[in-house]
Amino acid sequence: MPQIFKAVVTVGIWGLYVASWLAGVLAFIFGGIMKGYAFGAEPVPMSYFVSYAVSIGFAFAAGFMIIVRKKLEA
Repeated sequence: MPQIFKAVVTVGIWGLYVASWLAGVLAFIFGGIMKGYAFGAEPVPMSYFVSYAVSIGFAFAAGFMIIVRKKLEA
């Protein structure tokens, strides 16, 4: 495969990892600290957990793209 495809996949992997970290950190900052979901006694809305699920989904997608990149090298 041409090197451009490997480069595009590499950029996509880094983008997904950065998005994963941002989604997790921003969910904790905005939902956990600012709204008090992390340390409060009230029930937490489902959107708080969905934001963490999106972060984990981005991380798994980046891992899948690493596998794809390894297949492109062969």
